[in-house]
Amino acid sequence: MTARSVPEWIGATPDSVPPPRVKLRVFDAHKGICHICTVKISGKAWDTDHVDALINKGENRESNLAPAHDACHKIKTASDVAEKSAIASARKKFLGLTKSKNPIPGSRGTKWRRRMDGTVERRQQEASNE
Repeated sequence: MTARSVPEWIGATPDSVPPPRVKLRVFDAHKGICHICTVKISGKAWDTDHVDALINKGENRESNLAPAHDACHKIKTASDVAEKSAIASARKKFLGLTKSKNPIPGSRGTKWRRRMDGTVERRQQEASNE
């Protein structure tokens, strides 16, 4: 006797939590092994993890889910967020959306200003910045 095919679960929104029946299918499909540390999950708390993180353009569907220990899941989620942040920072820099850390000497972005007689003095803080 063969098992009937079941359509793949796809979350209606990125926030949709997979139902228990889907979590069991994911657990069985991966033979109860944590996809991060590759250790058998036995009696420990576990969760379903998105292999390709949602914040990194992964999809909320059954084929993108895998079981993971809670501790492993937290570490992977933190690294996914750090990866997303690094990509966003590099993209902002490339597009010129960040302020330069090294402004042009003598420009208003520096702490120093050159007077007409050639002397250099520290810029006074404006009242709105205090």
